[in-house]
Amino acid sequence: MALEKNLHYWIESLKNPEQIVDDFYVVDNVIVNNEEFIQMIEKLRRLIADYCRENSEEILKQICEIILSVEEIEYTEFVAFWKVLDISFSVFKKFQEDKKIEVLKIILKEYCSKRFNLYEKLGYSSVTIQALYDSGVSRKKGSSGIDKIIYLLLRVFGKAFHATSIQEILNNNICYFLPDMGDEKLFREFCNRFSIRYQFGQTHQNKLPDIVVKIDGHFLIIEAKHIKETGGAQYKQVNELIQFISYSENSRFIHYLAFLDGIYFNEFINPRGDKIKKQVEDIENSLISNPNNFFVNTFGIMKIFEDLFNLSKTKYKNSE
Repeated sequence: MALEKNLHYWIESLKNPEQIVDDFYVVDNVIVNNEEFIQMIEKLRRLIADYCRENSEEILKQICEIILSVEEIEYTEFVAFWKVLDISFSVFKKFQEDKKIEVLKIILKEYCSKRFNLYEKLGYSSVTIQALYDSGVSRKKGSSGIDKIIYLLLRVFGKAFHATSIQEILNNNICYFLPDMGDEKLFREFCNRFSIRYQFGQTHQNKLPDIVVKIDGHFLIIEAKHIKETGGAQYKQVNELIQFISYSENSRFIHYLAFLDGIYFNEFINPRGDKIKKQVEDIENSLISNPNNFFVNTFGIMKIFEDLFNLSKTKYKNSE
C-alpha cells in the first residue's frame, strides 16, 4: 500500500485526540525517600538557622558548599525563595567563587529577615520538597517531543539508528538525525545531497528542524511541539508549525511534518474561538497546497510510520 493523502492523517488525528494524561510525559520521581538527600537538607536548615543568629563567614561558606554540591537542592524552600528576589539559581552557579559568596550573603540577609522566623514557626516538611520538585517537572522534560518520535519509531520498526554522516543515511533504511541537537552540519550536507531548499529556515532566522527521519526512500523533516494549553505564546508556536508545512520540495519523497502532541491539539476537534478556527483553516489550506506535507498528533504520526512500514514490507516482498 502507498501513503494516504495528507488530509487523511489529519482527519485520523482529529478522530483520535491526545490523552489527558500521556504516559510518555509522566515524570513520577520521589526524591524525599532519599535519606542522604533529606539529611543534607536538614543540615542546610541548621546552618541557615545558625547564620541568621550570628552571620558567620565560615557558616556562609558551608551553606554555599551544600547548595553547590547537593543535586536537587533547588527544590528546598530556601532556594525557592530566591525567585522572590529575582535571582536565578542556574545563573548563580555560573558566578566566580567570590561572586557566589557575595550574592549568597545578600540572599541570606533577605531570607533571615523575611522567611526564617515564619518557617520556624510553621515548621518544615518533606512534603514541601516533593511539591516543589513536582511543580518543576515540566522544565525537566527538555527534548521529550523528539524522544517520543524516536520511541514511536522503535515501537513500529523495532529499531531507530542515529545517523551521523551522509553515508550512514544512504546505507540505512530506517534512521534519524537531529539538526537542532548537534547534527547541524549533517543537515546542511543532507540538504545539498538531496537538493533540499529548506526555505522555512531562510525565513525564520535559520531555525533548524527538530529531527529528520528516513524510512526507506522517504524523508520526514519534522518540527515537534508539545503544547498543553492555549494562550498567546502557544498560538505563536502553533502558527510556526503551520508555517513549517507551508513550504515544500520538488520531490514526493521529501515531507515536512508538523507534530503537535499535548491536549492543545484537541482544541482543533471542535474549534471554538476565531483564533483556533483560523488555525484549523490554515492547517487544511497548507495541507491542500502542499500534498507531501503532514500535520498530525500522536495517533497520526503512528499511522504514517505504520503505513511506511507496510509499504516497506510490500516493497521487499515483491523484490524477492
